[in-house]
Amino acid sequence: MFDPTVVEKMVLHGAAACVNPLSARQCRILNSIQRKFLLNIYGAYSTSPTSALQIIDGILPLSFKAGQESTDDRVSRLNKLSHPIINHSAQLTMNQNFSTTNSIQLNLT
Repeated sequence: MFDPTVVEKMVLHGAAACVNPLSARQCRILNSIQRKFLLNIYGAYSTSPTSALQIIDGILPLSFKAGQESTDDRVSRLNKLSHPIINHSAQLTMNQNFSTTNSIQLNLT
């Protein structure tokens, strides 16, 4: 049996490293790969539009998923490489004392 998530993982493996931004040629290549599987799944004619087959199946185009995976990878890398002060769960507390001036203190725990 065909599992679309397995094929997507195989096709998009390593996409996070090289897809920013996707060129028009890369989008066409990903659509043609996905189209072959969609035509085989539904037994549709080759004149069926790829976008219609994607809507019937309820899946996103591979180019969108590649961009999403790339963004997720970049965010996770930024979280790992963030500045040490940010990782110490800095808490900004505001002491409002109306008899004296307002003060802001940074407590590093």
